[in-house]
Amino acid sequence: MLSIVMLACHGRFIASAARVTTVLLLILAVLTACAPRRHAGAPGKAFAHASTKKELPRAEPAYLQWLERQSMLGTAPQLTAGISGTQVLWRNSAVSRRAPVLLSAAPNWFSVNPHTVSAGQPVFKALASPDFLDFLSKAGMNGLYVAPSGERGDIWGNLTSVASDRDNITSFHFDPVLGDEADFEQLAERLDQLQIQMGGDLPPAATGLGPDFMLQARQAARFDGVYAMVSAPQKKWNLLPTAQSEWDCRPLMPEVVTSFAQDGLLPELTRDLLPWATSGGWAVTGEVRGTDGQTRRWIYRYSGDVSRPVLLWQDPSGHARRIFSAAVIRHTGMQRQTLTGVKLETLMGLDARQTSSVSKGSSQDAGSGIVMWNELSPGPEALNDIGRETHRYGGWIVQADVLPPSLTASVLAASVDFTRDTIAAPAAAYALLSADAAPLAALLRVSLAAGVDHSRIARGLNDWQHVDWRPLLDLPTGRNLAQKAQNLSGGSPDDLRSWSTPASVAARALHFDAAQAASPDNAEIMRRTCFSLLAWRTGLPGLVFVSPQDLTGTLDLAVTQDGFPASFGAAPLWQANGLSRQGRPQARLLFGALQNQWADDTSFLQSMSRVMRVRQQSGLAEGRLLAVLSGPSGCIAAFSRLPDGRHWLLATNFSAERRLFPVRLPAGIVADVARDVLDHQILPLHGGMLELVLDARQSRHILLGKEGAKFEGATS
Repeated sequence: MLSIVMLACHGRFIASAARVTTVLLLILAVLTACAPRRHAGAPGKAFAHASTKKELPRAEPAYLQWLERQSMLGTAPQLTAGISGTQVLWRNSAVSRRAPVLLSAAPNWFSVNPHTVSAGQPVFKALASPDFLDFLSKAGMNGLYVAPSGERGDIWGNLTSVASDRDNITSFHFDPVLGDEADFEQLAERLDQLQIQMGGDLPPAATGLGPDFMLQARQAARFDGVYAMVSAPQKKWNLLPTAQSEWDCRPLMPEVVTSFAQDGLLPELTRDLLPWATSGGWAVTGEVRGTDGQTRRWIYRYSGDVSRPVLLWQDPSGHARRIFSAAVIRHTGMQRQTLTGVKLETLMGLDARQTSSVSKGSSQDAGSGIVMWNELSPGPEALNDIGRETHRYGGWIVQADVLPPSLTASVLAASVDFTRDTIAAPAAAYALLSADAAPLAALLRVSLAAGVDHSRIARGLNDWQHVDWRPLLDLPTGRNLAQKAQNLSGGSPDDLRSWSTPASVAARALHFDAAQAASPDNAEIMRRTCFSLLAWRTGLPGLVFVSPQDLTGTLDLAVTQDGFPASFGAAPLWQANGLSRQGRPQARLLFGALQNQWADDTSFLQSMSRVMRVRQQSGLAEGRLLAVLSGPSGCIAAFSRLPDGRHWLLATNFSAERRLFPVRLPAGIVADVARDVLDHQILPLHGGMLELVLDARQSRHILLGKEGAKFEGATS
């Protein structure tokens, strides 16, 4: 039997996931050993002439069999064999709600994108170093989130994806930049000893161009229906773009899509009416020779770019479901990772369009599209099913995509424990760039009115090096706000995302170039501005994720010729210098490397760590967001109730001027002591009024309580 993540007594920590029992471990080990890796050497030829009368060239059977062993669907039976028909399925309830347990045990997470750091060695080995783990533990980090981790589609020939987050996963195996299974196990064991939880993402619903895609295109047995793809009739090939090879995939022009739709070959999708959906469409392969000797060109759905084909969840074969089931078993069951991130945004609205599938709200501008949760099929069904399966194996699940704030309440009503922050992240960045905190206040108030439980928000998740402005579309004149934000951040006018680090966003708000941002004369204002931006993660309830880029003050690199985002592969991990794995130089660090900052009690890292430790000790992650107050121009405050009855006040001045912010305590909040979390200063509190003096672009975290109450981190 397989015992998965178990809860420890007293509810203050999560026990290490129980080990696979001897019998199943041996079974799984044998099955895994039987699966040759891609690196084991492929058959030399992809095609051979068949011994038929017509001597049609066909895909070589040995090559197809090898390719199947590299595929996710081909690997799935090996992973499910140890679970099917056993009592493991009855260990935990599929509809369990245990978010408070994880919030108590692991409120603060260190988040690493292995493709945006330099480590000097496999990333798992770097993360397992004793010095780094000692820092992680003492800095108040209770979780380590590493994503994406799977092998990417780049390895399958000239299929390099321009996907900004390198999330074009094609295999359950770890990407070589992370290391191997032994490296992972060593890291997991050391984290286990420190009671630090692990987490990461499953493969996304938009994968890379890899074995599963190739096998479906070759019409290999059992692979029909994995992806949303159809064969283009040969009589219409003249409408298709010219391709140089089989996998030279090209997007279809709108008029070509319309022609195929009129013939009933392609559907009109609800998704194509959603202004917040990730850009995508239909693309076509080159001429692919199938197992039957026939040559076909395949039209398929992609997301982001043509190297990201979309899985077809609703296909009756259930192949996409089987891939995700196997991924959950590996991630939660075998690897014992506590938190599971799912990225299914590309499935939202991937269904035939209804006549009134998108309705315009009276308060929305012409560029907004509002849909009900159940109109986004098959995304909600997929999210529910994967959430339930994760719960069965004892794990927690977080919805990891950027979805509109108007959908947050519906997402949290599904079988998920947490969902990614799409309110504070973009709105706080907009407030910093524009000195206008009104959109931030408006989005938070709307969420409170909708009954959103902010303790179930994952703040900073997957925000390594970009700000996504699409959530602003939920507001009146949201399109104008998003475009203004993109312009202020210096992003491409053709996108609604700014590929930039928090430090570069702060520098942009201050009108600094890289040299000015790094000048010692501007060190204090840069620290204060970055601290304020990150305060809208750390000063609210819910899970918090911070990255090496956040803590080192990483600035963007120059734009590269290969089209990747400017800041790609920039930040060092512990004691790492020089080139990233992609061969790009390390970016400038405003606050210094982590190990250097950790040795300096006055560093930015130490300030952030103090806040993280206090939010853990006070239970802020489990708290309840109560009220949002607006003050003088550019000022905003948020009150959260802590589990022990005290309150946490986050107040920020996003303007360029010093402000006096008179903060009146909302009804029901009774306090006579106010203490600054960072410097422990006692603040005057009279008649339910707290008068705060905030410097330009300054945030303050303040604990409010009764006389004699314990204040974490305070000197005696």
